[in-house]
Amino acid sequence: MIAGCCVLAVVVPIATVTAAPDLERIGALAVPARHPTALDASNYVAVPRAVVRARRSLVTEVRREPPALRAHVVAPGETLFSIAAHYGVTPQTLAYNNALADTAEVRPGQPLVVPPLDAAIHVVQDGETLAQVAARFNVDPDAVRALNRVAYEPADVTPGRVLLLPVPDGRYPGFRLRVSDAPRVFAPRLRWPTEGVVTQLFSPGHTGIDIAAPYGSPIVASDAGTVSAVGVRGPGGLAVCIYHDWGLETCDYHTSAVNVELGERVVAGQQIAAVGLTGVTSGPHVHWEARTNGVLVDPMTYAPDTTSVIRVGGATGHP
Repeated sequence: MIAGCCVLAVVVPIATVTAAPDLERIGALAVPARHPTALDASNYVAVPRAVVRARRSLVTEVRREPPALRAHVVAPGETLFSIAAHYGVTPQTLAYNNALADTAEVRPGQPLVVPPLDAAIHVVQDGETLAQVAARFNVDPDAVRALNRVAYEPADVTPGRVLLLPVPDGRYPGFRLRVSDAPRVFAPRLRWPTEGVVTQLFSPGHTGIDIAAPYGSPIVASDAGTVSAVGVRGPGGLAVCIYHDWGLETCDYHTSAVNVELGERVVAGQQIAAVGLTGVTSGPHVHWEARTNGVLVDPMTYAPDTTSVIRVGGATGHP
């Protein structure tokens, strides 16, 4: 019996494979195969699709690069003042960004970095934020973002990135520039240091012009520049001097008080002192002097064309 079962196990599969074509024909007769039929296009129903329309033409805006820094190599005969004038920035901007404390530190062949405007150049340190850096320079953070094309924070403000912090008029907090090297270009016309009456003009015996004004009247900077001297100067009393950016040094004598410090940056029209009676004087007035390259010149050469009143011969004192 066992032998018979083994024979059947071998013979039956062989017979099934051999008869497979016949079995397929028999199945086709029992269950007819379905043939695919072509679909009629008229049976399709159009389904409306939602259309998104832009309100205006779509344009991918490319972010502009921030203003670039410039490099300058000092040529023989150039000064901090002449280089600043060439690039349209203040001497303080050049000095601050190149770690110069004195105008005399500029030497031929020396490389200088020049920002495109009056701004501090700052390299972001690890852990710093834009707001922290802006606060250090008393600058609006939004102004820093706009100038440096900062779109995302902190992705756009990473350690090592250079930021420009705009400082109007180059007045950097706590920075003082010593002026040992005078400007070498002539100044444009200046404004009067105070409103008053011109009582004495420049002459070989009088080194400036006298402007009589009420005691305590404001004395303003005749032009933008750097405070070059503050203190008592013999018969001239309490005085303040300014090296203007474009070539002239002016001094105001007999003041009752001074509002600025040595090396401070001042702008045209900023109050720097008050009319007084210090030194040798017969009444409250300002003795206004001007020098170019250390040589006394007539301030009227640079004074505005419109003067209040000139009364020659009514001297109010001398320095």
